[in-house]
Amino acid sequence: MDFKKLLSKSRIVPAIKRLDDLPEVLKIPWFSVVVILGGDINTLEEVLSIRNKFPEKAFLIHIDLVEGIGKDEAGVRFLKKIGLQGIVSVKSQLLQYAKSHQMLTVQRLFIVDSEALQTGLKVIKKVTPDAIEVLPATVPKFVIDEFQKVTDLSIIGGGLLKTEEDVRATLANGAAAVTTSRRILWNLRLT
Repeated sequence: MDFKKLLSKSRIVPAIKRLDDLPEVLKIPWFSVVVILGGDINTLEEVLSIRNKFPEKAFLIHIDLVEGIGKDEAGVRFLKKIGLQGIVSVKSQLLQYAKSHQMLTVQRLFIVDSEALQTGLKVIKKVTPDAIEVLPATVPKFVIDEFQKVTDLSIIGGGLLKTEEDVRATLANGAAAVTTSRRILWNLRLT
């Protein structure tokens, strides 16, 4: 599965905090990637039954935020076995496990200062995920530029997006897409 190609279909990636939001998101035809931000092992069955109705969409789960899943290789293998296409994590080791099981991987990086930026640059060289999610999405342009100097991975902006102007500014700064849990932003069609 080519993650860049998936992101090119929609520059908005809905991040679902509540399972009740999933049917609404799936009604929007141009979304190709959906990120599940929470829940627990008991809700995964319902997520998968919904996912099976939309095989053209990639479902990624933020493994760090889901309760009841081991934060280890066995947990990653379980997610792969039940049919999830990928994971989002701040933990490089989990991403390496997922890559070894041919899953999509998104390295989540919190860029709070110059030191965090340097650490993030080192991490992506070591892990080589399918994409990088930089938080907050509203980081200065030079932050995205620094990542683009060392990798051609898709850079996704996440967090602290409130308005359409915030989304457009993040994309103008060089992000390939944005993740957002704000329902009002899900209907933006930006290609």
